[in-house]
Amino acid sequence: MPIAKRNCWRLALIAALLTLATPAVLLGFGDQGCGAGACTDCHSLTPQQAKALLPPGVDQIHRVVPAEVGGLWQVEGESQGQRFTVWVDFSGRYLIAGNIIRLKDGADISKRVELAELQALPAVRLGAAEAPVVVEVLTDVHCQHCRTLHQQMQQVVQQRPEVAFRIHLLPLMMTSAEAAALQQANSLEALERAYRQEEMELPSADTAAVEALKDYARRWQLRGTPALVLPDGLVLSGARPAARLIEALQPFLPAP
Repeated sequence: MPIAKRNCWRLALIAALLTLATPAVLLGFGDQGCGAGACTDCHSLTPQQAKALLPPGVDQIHRVVPAEVGGLWQVEGESQGQRFTVWVDFSGRYLIAGNIIRLKDGADISKRVELAELQALPAVRLGAAEAPVVVEVLTDVHCQHCRTLHQQMQQVVQQRPEVAFRIHLLPLMMTSAEAAALQQANSLEALERAYRQEEMELPSADTAAVEALKDYARRWQLRGTPALVLPDGLVLSGARPAARLIEALQPFLPAP
């Protein structure tokens, strides 16, 4: 193969890892297995082996675990400063880069992020301070879907007081200055007035925390709002009814 064509092929694979631009939706029907035991009794894949399977340009493999979809390894890594998640089948012959959608709740299981950095950033809290189940939310007050989701979140905390939301202002349509001012105000009333596009006078604020949030969203490829990050790092994109939110949170709710 000519060098130019080989390089183009490698670049295309790296681009697929970084952007995950084309959805590759896998639909699983029923449980499959090799035998009576766990899949990991027969199959294994180390981070070093995973890196060797992937195209050149991968800087680091952070984690390799059995995927929620049977017969696949979930491989999480980093390339050129951006995190990625791809899947490798148990035979080691196929690489899948794209979105895997869980049918029961529409969750994109390819979007699972580390929470510690996001939890350390300032946020407006909706719900009780002592609520044990906390969801991180990325929102933009100029986004109609974000406003719709906020209304549904209000219903969730009324119905399930053990749930709270920490709301981060991610400026996609709003300005960084506006996001910083609302974040510093730390007021649900101010946030809801901003959703209603009411005029307010807010003092100027340092945008450092907003810039840190933008950097976090870039590294974890969170490109749209609203986005909810569940306690296990799974990301739910878009607005959904309160009942669906409670259903998605069921695994984290205290036992009755």
